[in-house]
Amino acid sequence: MVNWLQLRSLLLTGVFFILGVQATWAKDTNSNSNAQILVQSPIPTSEIIPVTGVKATPTEKGVEIILETPVGEKLQVTNRSTDNNFIADIPNAQLRSPNGNAFNFRSEKPSAGITEITVINADANTVRVTVVGETSLPTVELFDDNAGLVFGITSAATAMQPPSQELETPPTDEIPTTETPPAEPVAQPDEIIELLVTGEQGGYRVPNATTGSRLDIPLIETPASIGVITEEFIEDKAPRRVEDLAPYISGVTAGDIGQGGLFTDFQIRGFNVGSQVYINGLRDNYRSLIRDFANIERLEILKGLSSLLYGTGAPGGVVNYITKKPQATPSYKFSADVGSFNFYRGEVDLTGPLTQDKNLLYRLNLAFQDSDYFVDNVEDNRIFVAPSLTFLTGGGGSLTVEGEYYRQDKDFNTGAKFFNGQIFYDRSYTDPRNSQIYNHYRIAAYLDQPISKEWSVNLSGQYFNTQREANPIFVALGFQGDTLTRFYRTIFDDYYQYNLRGEIRGNFNIGASEHKLLTGIEYNYYRSRFNGVNAGFFGSIDVANPSFDVPIPTGLTNRTIDFDDSEWGIYIQDFVKFGQFRLLAGLRYGGFDSVTGSAENFVSPSIGLVYSLSDFASLYASFSKSTEPQYGLLSDGNFPNPRKATQYEVGAKVNLLNDRLTITTALFNLEQINIAEADPSNPDFSILVGDVRSRGLELDINGKVTDNFSLIAAYTYQDSVITNSAVPGQEGNRPINSPQHSVGLYGKYEFTEGSLRGLSLGTGLVYVGERKGDNENSFELPGYMRVDLGAAYKVNNLTFRLAVENLFDIRYASGSNNRANITQGSPFAITGSVSLQF
Repeated sequence: MVNWLQLRSLLLTGVFFILGVQATWAKDTNSNSNAQILVQSPIPTSEIIPVTGVKATPTEKGVEIILETPVGEKLQVTNRSTDNNFIADIPNAQLRSPNGNAFNFRSEKPSAGITEITVINADANTVRVTVVGETSLPTVELFDDNAGLVFGITSAATAMQPPSQELETPPTDEIPTTETPPAEPVAQPDEIIELLVTGEQGGYRVPNATTGSRLDIPLIETPASIGVITEEFIEDKAPRRVEDLAPYISGVTAGDIGQGGLFTDFQIRGFNVGSQVYINGLRDNYRSLIRDFANIERLEILKGLSSLLYGTGAPGGVVNYITKKPQATPSYKFSADVGSFNFYRGEVDLTGPLTQDKNLLYRLNLAFQDSDYFVDNVEDNRIFVAPSLTFLTGGGGSLTVEGEYYRQDKDFNTGAKFFNGQIFYDRSYTDPRNSQIYNHYRIAAYLDQPISKEWSVNLSGQYFNTQREANPIFVALGFQGDTLTRFYRTIFDDYYQYNLRGEIRGNFNIGASEHKLLTGIEYNYYRSRFNGVNAGFFGSIDVANPSFDVPIPTGLTNRTIDFDDSEWGIYIQDFVKFGQFRLLAGLRYGGFDSVTGSAENFVSPSIGLVYSLSDFASLYASFSKSTEPQYGLLSDGNFPNPRKATQYEVGAKVNLLNDRLTITTALFNLEQINIAEADPSNPDFSILVGDVRSRGLELDINGKVTDNFSLIAAYTYQDSVITNSAVPGQEGNRPINSPQHSVGLYGKYEFTEGSLRGLSLGTGLVYVGERKGDNENSFELPGYMRVDLGAAYKVNNLTFRLAVENLFDIRYASGSNNRANITQGSPFAITGSVSLQF
């Protein structure tokens, strides 16, 4: 068995490996130390300047490349040359469209003697301009303009020729599939040709994610472990459930089947975080929502919750959905999916400008789904409509308004059962008369407005309303002794949720230290009204051969329940750069109140330190505290005090292969105390059961190994234990749903030449070790290994995809709530799709 000392040894080994790689690469980098400084003499600044567009203009001498920014004089430029390649790096800039999306620029043969010009984000802080001469090194002049920073490019060939009449458009295969290939432009002299590509995030890797800090900080400088599931990986995997993506981020597994599979559930670092799902940084619907992927761009998971930014919650972490935003470049995408278990789905994704000046942008996402399940009497039918508008408010600011209507007919499913020493798979315990219909409504607004070059205001708010009609819930739900009982009730639920947040962000220097300051205030309110017949357990059902030939129970009384919760907080956080050190520290003062639980004010600190070994390698350590409210009533008539948690974490990060591949490793120690649970001998009350400690090692690798091969890999070793418990027999047990070892691996190879050009093939492997099915450790969920396959073929504007889940058709349990509620993973399933984009 791997012990804690061995884990620390593994981390130290990884650190020395990173140091060795860093030293070797530093030697390679220094070999180009003969770079000269261009004419640009900027004002020294640590600010990352956004370049919002790139334009190419033919000139009499050749071509000009304009990096559009209102503060071009602040850009710091260094250059070097290799053979016929001119390379200029701007180490304080990023290519970001007005909506915040990264983009790349590429133009082939823009003028005689120039083979190619590219402008890319070389890393999280640097824009790289590369000009490739056809037979000799081109001449490049640098000067400022009202539009931004201008590179004047001349080749030996154009020095003696009249100006170019045409700039070539990048070939279709060079334009990401999220964009419309522009028409062939015919440029007259001095005509500006704009080749702006937005939304490209670079495969399975992103350099930045705001979930860990709410600041524009590169991941390599963030003292936390953050996993990102990109839009490209979501498309490649084609998941039917978001939990299918969990294994590909270390420390994350699918949770239990809570509420009959009616909401998304994750287990992070051994703790259930079903209520800590966010959308664009605001708490997602608190009541029974399985989010549809139609308007989701990516998924960010912060491992280890700090109450500093997110208030109350379980200590495992935060799941944050980032939605697709309106784009300035028109794009129209239509797709259709057909698959196993009568799965039919269609999607529409439309975006573009509504005005000629592109100051008003729109996006419309639509989805329709009709689907059965791999067991009888369970359906998942959906109608999803999500319009959004972005107003460019000037000065680099924007206001985005999003709306959603989401109808879901999703049957209550209690999953497999553990009985007589075995798990009974592939059976339906849902009565065909069961019915549940949800109507979700959401509207949200996000204002991000600079008020000066260094300070900005961010205001966010959203409103949710969920109307639930469960008429009835009629399932096999629990064991009474060895008897599996039927459960019947009706629910008519009207739920409201408000989330408001205001933040001020600023950049400033104090002496040699550089600061990014964040201050904010937040308020959340939740209200629900339940009405329906009381829950009733009656009769029995055969575990091996369930049948549904019993009458609807009568004589049950109606019951109405109202509840409301509220939460507020004020917080301050500062990111400080001083030499090779980065400090992220802050404090939150907040409180919560509930009619069904405790009320308390709390103070929550968080601090993290990063030591930057180089531009592509760092070490970090962090400490944080979190608070989680508890609900229910103790037998003495009081509410239980909130759960408290403390986390310590150390780790290392390195970007390899010219920042195309990222490796992150972390060691964590997380402990939560004062945990209350339902009293098994008296379900009307809760009891304080004790404390849980979880610690382990995590390793993540994601990005591109070569130009053709993309990889995402995750490994977790986790040692979790119930350290103290008032329940006899629980102390020293392993907590529910906590595997000791888990692995997620997916690789994709893309063919870019020859007869197979446009084809990509992917293979995935998921391994999850054995887990305990309850905290009493009365039964186990066996470990499993699942193999998935994926393929795609792109031809012109069409993309054909094929996804195979569970190739070898194994039976496995992905999570458990108790022996009567076990989540069964999907058997062999195949899904085919075709999409058209222009």
